[in-house]
Order: sequence, then structure tokens, then C-alpha cells
Amino acid sequence: MIQNGDESVIEGFGDTSSDREVPQPVGEISQPEGEVSQPGEAPQPSTSTNKHPLGQEKFTWRKKPSEAPDCTFKGESVIPPDVLPTPLQYFRRFITEEMIESMMVQTNLYSVQTSGTLKNVSTTVKELEILNGMYLRMGLCQLPGNRAYWENDTRCAMVADNMSRNRFQTLLTSLHFVDNMDLSNRQEGDKCWKICPWLDRFRKQCLEITPEEYNSIDEQMVSFRGTRSPIRQYVKSKPHPWGFKIWARCTSTGILCDFQVYEGGTGKRTTLGMGGDVALKLCETLPPGQNYKVFADNLFSSAALVHQLLQQQIFYTGTLRSNRLSGCLLEDDKSLAKRVEPQDKARRWSEQEKAFLDINQPHVVKEYNTFMGGVDLNDGCIARYKYNMRSRRWYIYLFWHSIMLALVNAWLTYRRDCKLLGERPLNQRRFQAEVAASLILIQAKRGRPSLDSNTTPQPATPKRVRVRVPDDVHLDQVAHWPVKCAKRGRCTVCKQNATTTLCQKCDVRLCFTEERNCFKAHHFA
Repeated sequence: MIQNGDESVIEGFGDTSSDREVPQPVGEISQPEGEVSQPGEAPQPSTSTNKHPLGQEKFTWRKKPSEAPDCTFKGESVIPPDVLPTPLQYFRRFITEEMIESMMVQTNLYSVQTSGTLKNVSTTVKELEILNGMYLRMGLCQLPGNRAYWENDTRCAMVADNMSRNRFQTLLTSLHFVDNMDLSNRQEGDKCWKICPWLDRFRKQCLEITPEEYNSIDEQMVSFRGTRSPIRQYVKSKPHPWGFKIWARCTSTGILCDFQVYEGGTGKRTTLGMGGDVALKLCETLPPGQNYKVFADNLFSSAALVHQLLQQQIFYTGTLRSNRLSGCLLEDDKSLAKRVEPQDKARRWSEQEKAFLDINQPHVVKEYNTFMGGVDLNDGCIARYKYNMRSRRWYIYLFWHSIMLALVNAWLTYRRDCKLLGERPLNQRRFQAEVAASLILIQAKRGRPSLDSNTTPQPATPKRVRVRVPDDVHLDQVAHWPVKCAKRGRCTVCKQNATTTLCQKCDVRLCFTEERNCFKAHHFA
């Protein structure tokens, strides 16, 4: 790929300017004399040019035929479950009970430290789950402010009937994730120490996902316009330019597998530059030697990064800035487009012809366009039903973002399993509604309640919201009281007989007679 057989040296990989360019094929990195690379092996840098004075690697470029390596995927394939879990079970893979328990302890401790013993918030795991469920429900029914969900004109029953407005505000102001008084939590240089324990546990759950063959690396932005934050960034090209930057590695289907919160530059010059170091760090959690494919844009790309990933048998495809190949003579884009093989066809609209035309497109460009958008897909799913919960504490924004990341990861994993099992999945809106309702309504199993023989058992307070409850709720075996209703209706189980017996919690009609007990069948399926 080098014109006239010239040789040149590449340097200057540390540049991190924000301009982006189209992909450019590059020449092959030469090896020291006497060493021959086998197909599929990474070429080694020449020993005559080991390091740049700034610590950057240098390579000698030579005109040489390129041999395609064996990139057959050898990694673990995704195995579908025998029985499809419920939406709540998918969500709890990422927001576990241990995470909620830890948050409960720190929230109660923080309320005592700031307000004294008499004002201890005394929250529980169940109450924090209800809080998360209310947040997800708010995303489906978005109003201009928190108070609107309790006002008569804009009341949202699923939110207002399960927690008072004052209690909701109290919990929001008390949420905490680490002990402020413990100085050991404040690691030097760690600007995210107040939210770091929660993010570390969430990242651990994301790493348990079976990775797919194709992965993409890109940046996410969490919108935040406040000024009191040590990690706030400004990215001009983003829809929300002010906020927190998160480096993310997602599958091509959008599932988040690994991430890292950007805390600002360190001012140190590195071999791969900031973007290259981030890409290498996110790829460390991929199993080596399995021929995984990674796609990224020119912010991360460099020849040195490609070389290091090849040593782990991870193949990289990305756009490249011309200043990352200083001294390497390349043909112009128009000439290269005609010579790059193999070629595919792409359908594009022609303004002159006023019709769609099939044009030639290099196969590598098609691969890049197909598998690069995983992080953008994840971003799009989050933006659909994310509620903007305002707070003066900057790290709370990262907490709510992690809740939405968990919801989207749960839905995308559920959709992937449905595809493998040949079942039709719920859309994101219905899936989020199921998770929210389950978190709010489900109760922990208890023993049989003791009743005074001289008193008549009173039914539970009727819910003002009458919606179909998820499977997790109607199987929890708690407070499912049979009541009589004035109007007869068809039984939910047998679909044949009309009955006036109603489950007060599930709000469904069920047969409850000597001949047929659909009430029991519905709650003990």
C-alpha cells in the first residue's frame, strides 16, 4: 500500500485531537530480519526502532503482500436457558439484592451522620426496590417534575399509591453508597469514590455476560449541567455536551459488557494515547486467543493498538486519523476505494438520478457500519424511557444511569434468549413496565399469619391501580384475598365459566367452587 516502494517510520500516536476521518488502509508493519511471521500471527516491530523518546513505539513500513489471518471465532457461544426467566429475574442479574443491601446500610448511616439519630431514615431493601420501580415507572409516564406524580390533576397511581411524596423526597436526599467518615475509601486520584463501590459491583455483574464475537467501543454521555462535580466534561458534538463521559464496550446487539468512567486526563504521555489505552483496558476483559472482533472510531485507533491486540488474537477494525501514520505515504481515498478488495454493493440515493442506485463499497466498510453501532444502540434504548431525576449531588446521576443500563441490559439479554428459543419477546416499554410493577408490588414470602379467633380477618387495603400484575406477583403467595364483586366475569384460568370471585391483589376473576378451584391453580402454578 506504500507508493513507489518507499519506506517510512510512524510516530506521534499520542495525539488526541477531536477531528474524525474516513477509514484508510495502511501498509504492513515489518519485522526484524531473520524472523518470518506465520498466517494469523501478529507482526513484530523492528528491533532497530524500539521506542520513541516520548515512550511511543516506532514501526518501519514496507511494501509487502498482505496475508489474511485465520480469524475464525473460537469463543464461547451463547446458550439459551431451558426456561425463560421473568423480566424481574433478568433485571436482578445486574441489580442484585446484595447491592441493594449495601446501599441500604450506607443510606441509613448517611442519614444519621447528617441529621442525627432522631432523623434516621430507617429504610429497608424492599423500600429501595420500590424506589427503583417508581423511577422506572416515571420513565414510562414522564411529567415535568417529581411533585406532579402526586398532584390531583396529573396523579400517577402506580407511583402515588405506593409511597408518599414526603417519604420519596426523604429517600432521594439520603441515598448514599459509601461511608464518608472512612478515610480508607478515599483513594488518591479516585474522583468517583462516592459512587465507586456501586459502579464496581454493577460492572462485575456486566462482566458475567457471555461476550459475543463482535464488539464495539465508544463513549457515552450522562447529561449533567451542574457545576459541582470533579469529573464533568464538555463535548461539543454531543446532543448533551455537558455531563459525565463513560467509555463503554458493547456487543453489536447493544449489550453493555464493560465500562469505565472518565475522570479527566492525567497529563502523562503514553504509548497508545488516551483513546488507545482506554480501548486496550476495555479489551482486557475479553478472553484472549478466541478471535474476538472489536470495532472503534478514530479516537481510539492507532497502529500500536492494533499490534498489541493482535498479540491477544483480538482483531481490530476502525477509522484512522492521518496524523497517526506520519510518514506513511497513502493513495487518495478515491483511488483506494477502487483497489480495496473484496467489494460489496450498497444501496444509496442519487440526487441527480432521483432514484436508489447500487454502488460499490469495500467489504471492510460494510463490516464497520454493521458492527460499530453497539454503544449507540445502547444509548438509544436508554434515551427512550429514562426519567431525568434532578439532584444537587452529581454522583446520583450516575446511579440512575446505572439503573437504566441494568434495565436495557436485561431487556437486550432477554430479547437475545427469546430469539434463540424462537419466542416472541416483549418490547422495551412493556418489559420496563413489568420490571417496575414487580419491584413495586412483589412482597417477600412469609409464614401463615396468626389471627385472633375473636376477630374477623380484614382484607388488605384495596389497590387504587387495577392492572395486570406480572407472574412474580401472582405467584408470591402473599395477601391474595378472595372477594366477591357485583358483576360476573369470565374466569382467567379456565376461560369458560363466569364467576363473581375476584382476587383482590391480582384483580382477576377466578372460579372458586366445589367443582372447580381456579383460584388455587392461578396462585400455585
